[in-house]
Amino acid sequence: MTEPRQLVFQRDGDLQNLLPEMCSVAATCYERAEIQHFVAATLQGIFLSLARTGMDLRALDGVTLTEDCAAASTAMQALPEGQVPLEVGDQPDTMEMARTVPVWRDSELRFHIVMRAGLGIGMLGADRAMQALAFACIAHEAAHVEHEGHLYRTFPEIYGRQIPCGDRSRQTFLKAMDVWSEYAACRSSAMFRPEAAEEFEKVFCRALEDSLSACKQRIAAYRSDGKALNVFMDIQQLFGDVFICAGYFLGHLDGLGLNMQSHAPRASAMFVEHPEIGELVHRLRRTLHELWLSEYGWSSIEVFSSIYEIICAMMALHGFIFAKTDAEWRMVMCEEEGTEQEIRNALASWLEREN
Repeated sequence: MTEPRQLVFQRDGDLQNLLPEMCSVAATCYERAEIQHFVAATLQGIFLSLARTGMDLRALDGVTLTEDCAAASTAMQALPEGQVPLEVGDQPDTMEMARTVPVWRDSELRFHIVMRAGLGIGMLGADRAMQALAFACIAHEAAHVEHEGHLYRTFPEIYGRQIPCGDRSRQTFLKAMDVWSEYAACRSSAMFRPEAAEEFEKVFCRALEDSLSACKQRIAAYRSDGKALNVFMDIQQLFGDVFICAGYFLGHLDGLGLNMQSHAPRASAMFVEHPEIGELVHRLRRTLHELWLSEYGWSSIEVFSSIYEIICAMMALHGFIFAKTDAEWRMVMCEEEGTEQEIRNALASWLEREN
């Protein structure tokens, strides 16, 4: 098997603090050595170009091109004994052209981009649209390296360890962090493929539409099988992924400075039909924008609690609410619409009786 190629960067002048000394490119999914060489050289040029725009890629570990992003990502995340990965689930399948994963190199955490093999060929081909797609995808993942690298340097204790969530659900809190991650990456890279705004709007609207019926189905399933843990985890996963799609969508809008009503007609129409959801999404957009403006002044990961609360508010809006008492979770749910206040009152009454 061909060894990964090493890219060595000349970090002179303004690029000195924006690039690693070197990083690897594993392109063994291509049999021909010349294709591997051209892919590596093209990637090096792209990273240099992104650094010249001001993107901070010091935490870049390398790039792997593969036919199976999920399998390759899992294989390279060898965490120290007793530690756990940051993410608890996959990203939405609709976005899975590439992903960025944390990897330990000795005592240092760095970030590795895993891409579908087809994107590498797309970079080299004559199809301008495919070239633009490949470049935008790489720019998006490079933006993850920038923002995740900054997050790690600011809070090194959060990677590979149980994040202190207090009485919050760790599953939803991690989703809240993922929402920020996708928003920040999309906002930083939107300029490289502005036409994707419509695509992200479609993905978000479809995920939102599907979630409304899926939540009812999961609650109804609990009525018949009584498996509380399943519904507890499934509904958090369901709405967590909806908000991750919102992170992509809103990040792209803000990265391009677009108005929701003028440039996202489908989403705007949904918010007119479901004003409570519209208010939560507008609240999310304001929250994410504030996090963007304050990113280099964060003092703790509590900054993500506001996103967590919005996700929980969406679940409550659709009949599902929970709270932690000591080491146990208490849940109240109802598949009927318009019962948010009733289930909140029921949970509060339950907790009051226990205390």
